[in-house]
Parts: sequence; C-alpha cells; structure tokens
Amino acid sequence: MKILKNTLVIIGILSLQGCSEDVLTQTPDHVISENLVLSSVEKLDKLLIGTYNEVSRNTYLGRVLYKRAAVKGTDFRFVKTTFNPRDYESIAYKYEESANNSGSCEELWRQSFKAINNLNLIIANIDAAEGNAAAKQEILGEALGLRGMVYFDLARTFAYPWIRAGASSQGLPLKLSSEEVVVERSSLGETYGQILLDLQTAHDLLEENTWEQGSTNYLTKTGVKALLARVYLYKQDWENALNYAEQIIAARGESNLMGVDSYVFTDYNSESLFELSITSQNSLGSNGLGAQFDVKDGGQGDVIATKTFVDLLGAYENDPRAALLEEDKEGTQQAFVKYTNRSEGGGLSAHNIPVLRLSEMYLIAAEAAAHGAGGGESEALNYLNTLIENRTTNFASHRVTETGEALKEKIAEERRRELALEGHGVYDYIRRGQAIIRPGDEHVNTGVDAANLDIQASDNRTICPIPASEIQASGMDQTEGY
Repeated sequence: MKILKNTLVIIGILSLQGCSEDVLTQTPDHVISENLVLSSVEKLDKLLIGTYNEVSRNTYLGRVLYKRAAVKGTDFRFVKTTFNPRDYESIAYKYEESANNSGSCEELWRQSFKAINNLNLIIANIDAAEGNAAAKQEILGEALGLRGMVYFDLARTFAYPWIRAGASSQGLPLKLSSEEVVVERSSLGETYGQILLDLQTAHDLLEENTWEQGSTNYLTKTGVKALLARVYLYKQDWENALNYAEQIIAARGESNLMGVDSYVFTDYNSESLFELSITSQNSLGSNGLGAQFDVKDGGQGDVIATKTFVDLLGAYENDPRAALLEEDKEGTQQAFVKYTNRSEGGGLSAHNIPVLRLSEMYLIAAEAAAHGAGGGESEALNYLNTLIENRTTNFASHRVTETGEALKEKIAEERRRELALEGHGVYDYIRRGQAIIRPGDEHVNTGVDAANLDIQASDNRTICPIPASEIQASGMDQTEGY
C-alpha cells in the first residue's frame, strides 16, 4: 500500500510556507511555531479565522464551486468566444473533464484539503490549549462544523449522488487527523456518516444565535442546523431534512424573508444564516465571485444567463429577481448580477459570499414534505407558496396547487430562481437524477460541442475526477467512469 507522499492527506508538520507548485504538501497558513499555535487558544482562534478566509478563496467558494455549479447546469453559459477572457476555465461548461484534465477541479480539491488540514489541527489540539473553556468549546464547534461543510462540498463534487447507489457508492478519502495516513476512499455512506457526525457534534457545542448584525459571518448553531438540513436533503433523508429546516423557519419566520420591495443582496440581510465576510482586506478583485458575472467597472462578466433562465424569471409579475438582470458583454440583458461590487477601496468582488439563507430552508422543507415527510404535500405547498408570495405582486395568479411529480418540479423551478449563483445549479440536477438539457440555440459560438449539450445525470462528467496527481501519489482508486 503506497503512502500518500506529496499529498495533503498526510500533512502533519507545521511550518511557515509561501506559494509552491507542490500545493498538496501545504501546511496551515499563518503558523510561526508549532508549540506557539497548538498550545494557545488565541492562536488556534486566529488559525480558525484564517481557515474561514481559505474557504472564501477563489479556488473554493469564492469562485470555482459557485461558477462550476452555474455553468454546468441549464441556466448559465459562458459568453461567446469573442468576449471570453477565461477560456481555460470553460472545461466544466463544455463537459470535457477527464482523468488527466480536470480543469478547476484540482484547484478545488487542493484548496478544500488545505482548509481541512487546518481544521484537523484545531480539532486535535484545542482541548489541551491554554485558554478560556467557553472559547475552546466555540472554536471546536466551529471547526467541526466547517470540516463537515468542506467534506460535504467535496462529496457532492467528487462523488456520485446518493440517488445513484446510496451508501455503497464511492466516497472520499477521510483525513481526520494530521498524523493519519489515508490511501483509500471510504464508501459514500461512511463519508456522509462522518459529515453528519461533525455537524451534529458542532450543533451540540455551539451556543444559540444572538442575531446581532454581522453575527452570521461565522458558523453558529443555526448555521449548522441549516447545513444539516442541506446534507439530509442530498442524502434523501426527508424527515431529518424537514426537521432541521423547520427548526430554522420556526426561529426566523416569514417576517425575515426578503420581499418584492426588499430583495437586495446586502451583507447580513434578514435571510442570512451563514455568509463569508469579504472586505477590502481579503477581496479577490477580478478573481472574485462577483467579477465573473458583472462586466461593470472592469469585471470579467464571462458568465451570463441563458434565455431559459431569463424566461423563468419572467414568469411572475414584478419578480425582484428579474430586476437583477443587466446588460452583458454581448449587448443583451442577460448578466445576472446578484453580487454587487462595493466601492470601499477593495475593488471588484468586495462583497460577502452567501452560503446559507432562510429562503433555502423554505425550499428544503417544501421538497422534503413533497417526498412524504411531515404533513406531506399540503405542508409542501404551504412552504413553497409562502416563498412565492414574497416574490410577486400577483400571488393569486401564481399560487401553486399541483401535486405529485408536478409539485416536485415546481419546487425545483423555484430553487433555480431563488438560489441561482449560490452553489446549487447543476448539483440540484445531479442529486435528483435529472438530465441536464441545454438548447443548442442558446449556446452558439460558445465553444461547447453540440454532443455535450444534453447530459444525463448519471454521466461521470457531472462530477469531478480525483486529480491525477493524487491518484499517482497514493494509488487511490479513481472515480468509476474516469
């Protein structure tokens, strides 16, 4: 059995480190001395704060995952090749991933395990560190919650969905301590088991939210509940998905949903459950998320909405989400600008990254109930219609009354409208086992092969291959199909 040399999976030594080609041997950032960091609650807290920043980088939630989720689905595309400054990134959109050419997948893999390595060190050393007991409990809770989230994002990106073969599918290599050597993949059941264990332990450790302005820039008990609802949805555990979503809805309620006249993606808006703080100090500039979709003020603007999505936004009278459409590079009104660049000296993409919102909890509750949880379809209709009522001035004409598969499709459509560019997109198709159908006339001259427009949910290219460098170093099994 090979040892994972030159991979993130066996890191156990702390050192100060700059940029390196050998990213998979990265050790935690901001570390000057092993003893100084591992024995101090204050220093471990700073390492935790630094790890939040790692999660927000452009190689993870700050661009790659959200952008990939958008362009591999039906609702967004790259601009025509004449206008596209990032052709090297379009491999995901073109469905041209292979075992030896995974595009941005390798960046995402490396950055995710970089964060996991930091979190493993915090988790392993916080108990013995000198400092306040309450602070230690909070740090441990946040670190476990973040680790659960990162592993979940890796699972939905690098492993086939639960709907395909359930617990027996290939899962992830689970690296849970800096000393552990991992050379094999777990099953998907084991992967989800670890994710849920981390999140449930975090939930028990963290205190209730204060709901002070800005308090959702770190993981809180409510944020962990929202993650649990999302994970259980992907696992098709409808009862638990509904349970956790309803706990959040009971705590926050319809009064905190944005409405027709208040649908603005400002930082820490009333729907915020967890978001990553982006300021002038950690803005990624033109590499950040907003610059990918907004062409103003020097933005790249290389991803725009499809006509399919524009038509979807036009279904309701005065839907505030349609107002987010602006002029794009091609001269049409198909730039979907959900992330507004701020001017506070940070340049482009100085805006927070929403991770979990109240609207998603209403949609999770609706979907879980539509699958038979709780009060069933009547409850599903109630949650779905509550959200729709806050998205149109003519609710009477758009109240959903469908049942069965038609109701589930209505919920899926509303997720597309509400959660666009928030890291769902193609993942919703995959986890539901739905084919991705992209009309050819919406993708002319964008570089995509016509044979790759319509993709079955079971196609291996809907998920990322394990990076070839990882396979070569460890002997780990590649994902079936690659």
